[in-house]
Amino acid sequence: MSAPQVPARRDRTPLILGIIAGILAVAVVIALSVYFLRPNSPASTGSSPAPQAPDSTQADPAPGPTESSSSDAGIDVTATGFTITGEDGESLTHEWADDPQPAIDALTALFGTEPTEDFQNGDAENWAYDVYEWEGFRFFDVFLDGSDRQRSEVPAPTYVSYGTGVPVDVTNDLGIEIGMTPDELDALNPDEAHADGGTAAYLFGKDRATFYADGKRTFGAVVTIDDSSFWITYTYAPEL
Repeated sequence: MSAPQVPARRDRTPLILGIIAGILAVAVVIALSVYFLRPNSPASTGSSPAPQAPDSTQADPAPGPTESSSSDAGIDVTATGFTITGEDGESLTHEWADDPQPAIDALTALFGTEPTEDFQNGDAENWAYDVYEWEGFRFFDVFLDGSDRQRSEVPAPTYVSYGTGVPVDVTNDLGIEIGMTPDELDALNPDEAHADGGTAAYLFGKDRATFYADGKRTFGAVVTIDDSSFWITYTYAPEL
């Protein structure tokens, strides 16, 4: 009796390899789908992102500080002195008997340039003066070096004269304006008026010249005009 036969064993290798191949094919299909369906990014396309519109709700930046100047900058002359107001709004009042240097410094700052200096000789009736001149404006300071007289004895230790070409605003308490015509000056009722050829002179505020009576330094004004110039001088002026 022959031994029972053992059934032949099937080789399963091809089946396993087929399963593995199928799984790999599915994985490739999934990977390709993900690749082609993902959105393009700037890095993958090489293009720059579209610019974003500005946010209209953002507040505009606050404006930076701007330089400003005082509309009152200039010089105001009165009977007792004058006030200098700079572009920064700071002011200095100079009375006629005051020390001259602060006024010279303030005028230099206002005009933006150093003054030219001159000297006005005196005589038996007139004092000598150091003269500081800016364009169209002159400041006079009495010169007493070598004299036995004192500053307190001088009716006009300082005074000013200004006119044609002055580049800053200058006003006064008598209402005289640079460039007025003779008729306009006459309308202001001058105390005296003289004409000599092409030159005319007008005296205003004669009653202010009381220094030798009461020691007060209150100045009137002398106006001199010709065909090319117009000058207003505030000083001790009892007469023309």
